[in-house]
Amino acid sequence: MHGTYMPVNWQPQYPAWEPYWENKSESLVAGYFGIQAEQPQLLDEWASQSLFGEHAPLAVEQGLHVDGDRARDFVYLAYWRQSDYRRWWALADNSGWWGDDERLTEGVGYWREIISMPFDRFETLHLSKQLQGVSVSAQGLHGPIREHGYPGSIRDRIPISDSHSLRRVTGIQTPLPSRTTAAGNRVTVTPYQNTCAIRIGLDWSACGNKEKTFYRGRIFPRLLEGMKAIGDNPAETGCYSLRYVDEMDGAWGASEKGFVLGYSVDVHAYEGWANTHSTHRALLARYRELHDTFGADTGFALWHEVTALPKKGCEFEYIGCRPGTGLLGYT
Repeated sequence: MHGTYMPVNWQPQYPAWEPYWENKSESLVAGYFGIQAEQPQLLDEWASQSLFGEHAPLAVEQGLHVDGDRARDFVYLAYWRQSDYRRWWALADNSGWWGDDERLTEGVGYWREIISMPFDRFETLHLSKQLQGVSVSAQGLHGPIREHGYPGSIRDRIPISDSHSLRRVTGIQTPLPSRTTAAGNRVTVTPYQNTCAIRIGLDWSACGNKEKTFYRGRIFPRLLEGMKAIGDNPAETGCYSLRYVDEMDGAWGASEKGFVLGYSVDVHAYEGWANTHSTHRALLARYRELHDTFGADTGFALWHEVTALPKKGCEFEYIGCRPGTGLLGYT
């Protein structure tokens, strides 16, 4: 790593690790598939065939997002290699189901957000030695590394930032390219190059009771405050969308995991919050307190993956969705 932004004699305040892949010649893909409904059965029927059949993804997760009006989004998340995803999506039972006009008449909303993750455009960092998220497809972890915890460290971990600023030319006021069909009920959005996708994962399943109480009482509320500060002020923060998702098991039962899924104008938008906003400073202080309190005995796993989206290969589709879902409000 080039360490362009690393302060002289920098020493991180807590350890972090990076995964490594032996084969970086082909991009990874993250696919989010959601249904806006009281129950997930209609999406379950599709997923049970498509996500576990031919050209199945490297990993599948499930989650539940509940918005401020208590409306539900049940979500499947899957990771592929690019060529496997293309073969998978080319199958009629997979893409054809989403394109069928029957989706418009079922009285629910559907959405899919497909993110191409070229290795030179994404980074993922773990504050524990557990492989999670896209890293489950990696060969292992290396570290602890020094390139984290300072302003600009995200870009230090994204290889293409050696030669590109990753700053998007257009701001959040510029409408996103889109195509609308079916009397406005089906909208396909193409994000601009360098739009930033972030997934922040939290796992407290291995924590003891005292650490779980610390997480629920001192860390999680600060996380929600930070999300509100970012998500409620898009013109200021450059953030399109921010969802907190409870990770669920295969039967939609609750687990002790969750993640944040967000999209912003570019990586600089999230860095601006992380570097200057009081809510991030408060969240970071609580994490340091947890690390100081539980030390090597901590069971809490925190990680993230950040992608500066490429010009091609990403597609966001919304079918009969609530206004403001994902990128829908910015077309």
